Amino acid sequence: MIGYRKAGPGDAEAIALLHVRSWRGSYRGSFSDAFLDEEQPGERLRVWHERLGDPSDNQLVQLAVDDGSLAGFVCVYGDEDPQWGSFVDNLHVARAAKRSGIGTSLMRQAGAWLCRRSSDLGVYLWVLEANAPARRFYERIGAHDAGATTMEAHGGATVRSCRYVWRDARALSGE
Repeated sequence: MIGYRKAGPGDAEAIALLHVRSWRGSYRGSFSDAFLDEEQPGERLRVWHERLGDPSDNQLVQLAVDDGSLAGFVCVYGDEDPQWGSFVDNLHVARAAKRSGIGTSLMRQAGAWLCRRSSDLGVYLWVLEANAPARRFYERIGAHDAGATTMEAHGGATVRSCRYVWRDARALSGE
């Protein structure tokens, strides 16, 4: 049975590990192998220790836990950008748990949390243009593609990324 809860400092290693596995499965060929295999594990561990050790007031990291194992997580920042609104920085679901509704549930929970903070603001995220499964997922839950741009990503990779947007937090929450 899947349970949901807010992340704490003790969750940093599990989150970093899922994050690494997810990027290796989705971004191979977009990011360098050296980054994914050698640099990313330590880099993600540092990021998650920092985010959970000293969280900003506008940050939510929500977990999906299945029988004690991390099945997925979402990380959002409320009111992050003056033009685009709140930012979904991460959504990752373990490969074995994909297509089970966890990703949708995490995104809806993030939307509900954002509604309590600033419901009239837009919500956005970046997704690699090459990541067609993720793009289809975001479209299924109500986002639309607001355009692609070339940007420098982790490990020095140059990638095409699409900005996906919801008109406001209520649209993301499914209300």
